[in-house]
Amino acid sequence: MKDKQSNDTFSNCMMIIIIVLLMLESYWCLAPILSRFGLTWGILDFILLNLREYFENPLKLKGFLFALMICAASVRTGKKVDKSWKHILVYSTLGTVLFFPVIPNPIIHSMMMFGGMGLSIYGYALVFRKMKGSEKPDADEGFEQTTTKMENEYSINIPYKFVYQKKQYDGWINCINPFRASMVLGSPGSGKSFAIYNAFIEQTIRKNYTMFLYDYKFPDLTERVITEIAYQKQKENLWSNTKMKMPKLYVINFDDPMKSNRCNPIHHSYITDPADTTEIADLVFKNINKGADGKGFDFFNESAKVYLDALIWFLANYDPDAVYELDADGNPTQNVIGSRTKYKNKGKYCTFPHVIELMAYNYQKVFQILQFTKGLEAKISPFASALEGGAMEQLQGQIASAQIPMGKFVSPALYWVMTGDDFTLDINNPSEPKIVCMGNNPDRQTIYGTTLALYTSRMFKLINHKGMEKSVVLLDELPTVFIKGLDNLIATARSNKVAIVLGAQDKSQLRRDYGDKEADVIMTTVGNLFSGSVEGRTAKDISDSFGKQFRKRISESKGEESNSQSISYQLEDILPASKIMDMSQGTFCGWVKDNFGEEISQKKFYGAVQVDAKRNKALKEYEQGVPYITDLFKGTIPQMTKFDRQRLELLFPKYVGNEKKLQQEYLKEKVNICVAENFKNVKNDIERIVEAEFNRTTPFAEAYRESRESN
Repeated sequence: MKDKQSNDTFSNCMMIIIIVLLMLESYWCLAPILSRFGLTWGILDFILLNLREYFENPLKLKGFLFALMICAASVRTGKKVDKSWKHILVYSTLGTVLFFPVIPNPIIHSMMMFGGMGLSIYGYALVFRKMKGSEKPDADEGFEQTTTKMENEYSINIPYKFVYQKKQYDGWINCINPFRASMVLGSPGSGKSFAIYNAFIEQTIRKNYTMFLYDYKFPDLTERVITEIAYQKQKENLWSNTKMKMPKLYVINFDDPMKSNRCNPIHHSYITDPADTTEIADLVFKNINKGADGKGFDFFNESAKVYLDALIWFLANYDPDAVYELDADGNPTQNVIGSRTKYKNKGKYCTFPHVIELMAYNYQKVFQILQFTKGLEAKISPFASALEGGAMEQLQGQIASAQIPMGKFVSPALYWVMTGDDFTLDINNPSEPKIVCMGNNPDRQTIYGTTLALYTSRMFKLINHKGMEKSVVLLDELPTVFIKGLDNLIATARSNKVAIVLGAQDKSQLRRDYGDKEADVIMTTVGNLFSGSVEGRTAKDISDSFGKQFRKRISESKGEESNSQSISYQLEDILPASKIMDMSQGTFCGWVKDNFGEEISQKKFYGAVQVDAKRNKALKEYEQGVPYITDLFKGTIPQMTKFDRQRLELLFPKYVGNEKKLQQEYLKEKVNICVAENFKNVKNDIERIVEAEFNRTTPFAEAYRESRESN
């Protein structure tokens, strides 16, 4: 404290000397003008004449003043420097340029001297404070952190820099057990993708994890995955070892079918029990009505779930080649005794698009079919009661509550992607490892989020088993997709080598879409936390988790005759919430969990993540967009004929002579034809099924009505 006072006193004395000499130099320059108005002072003139050898050579005097200014600025203390080097150098350079030139006009010369000196003092004071590290935390701020890299076959190791006791250290965020789940928080622009997600993507691919990636802002993270695969395969010779099987890449993208594989998340093989369809229906409507949990029983919402449940179960068990038992008169009954194709086509039409179209069909015909299909009695009993009781308005309201939200999913591209079977969702299958990237679109997140939740939930069920390959599930912007039972998965996936990485902007966002109870359970179940800049309650919760420590505080009182100083120790937050809210881009705090035998003494961290700029530059050579999926044309991309080329050149004159662009437009045409035909086929499939089943069940319905009338 005394050193600071003496430094400031010395600096102030230097500043007084500089100002006095500047005023004398200005008086010397302006003397001819001042004498005309009788404003000179004889004593001052006498002094300056005796010192004229200094004032007659302005550059010599300015050099002396500049040296005094540097001395004053070098010891000057002050507050934290928030300005960048760019701003600081602008002030100091501009001040120097204004101060040294000798201008014939004495008025302009004096003004430039004072202005240049003022800017120079400010600029060079910032330079010295910046160089001394005055922007770093005080000596009693910060805390000891890990400087040793701890790596194993599963770990994710992220380098960063931290400050402790006014010194900067190179540290390591050692996520040695990623299977205990990780949460990545941070407001938009905090650096979640380039600092954390990219590190997970790079290292999990290098360590041969299988992967499921939910890319909210598709194709940002997907392109990073594709680039990393290309770079590590060619540059780092990954997978050159024959024992290491290279995962196959698959992409789900509803916006561009040309760049998407196809996969059916409700394939009939996944549905073995009525509870499976109940869970699917519940998941769909929880995504449609996110945040509605805890608001009590909603009759029409529950009716919509039951209706969807019944339709999925019907299609999962429907066999167009079913053989029915005959009664004594030779008429078919409701009992299925076999299949003409040995059940090869059973469940063939169990896809989400077929369910949507079936729901939109004439509900009276559909109800008759469901009513006389074995196994559906309990599921449709509420609707059957309304139909038999003549409560048609109620029944229409129940049906509409399902049809209206489901109608949002009618899309040829979505139908195309969800009716194929290019791959299965068991990404960590040792015989067929996969890297699956699924893209959302922020403009259509309500629609795509629901369908992607079907993929994600099904995938979780398939990968959470013993004896599978290690895998990572990275879900960017988790609140945009509702995954039922996520907390249970986090709790059980660790033993099955499933590393879950969840991303969100804030805890409040998670609470809004998952509900308070489930969001709190998810946050407390997650083991590893990476948090960028967050606000409000989230910052306070993280600060509280860091705990408190005693810090030295010095207070000083000044009297007329003496000064006194007192030292106290106060219990303060290790990492205050205000610091978490003000963290710069790329700065993260949080904690990691360790393993038995691999203990980490300092689990908490706070610092600036270091990104390998050299490696990122090398990656640019391997950057490539999402490739065209040739499976659309069974492995062979069709080529244009001469007629096709001429036709496209007329449609797109700006592409004349550009073979690549013309070929792309030709492929778009072919894809659109395939997608449109598939859309039409789904509608035709449902029409054929409903009409055939309606005709089959009509005798049973008539017999049922006759028996009721007779009673």
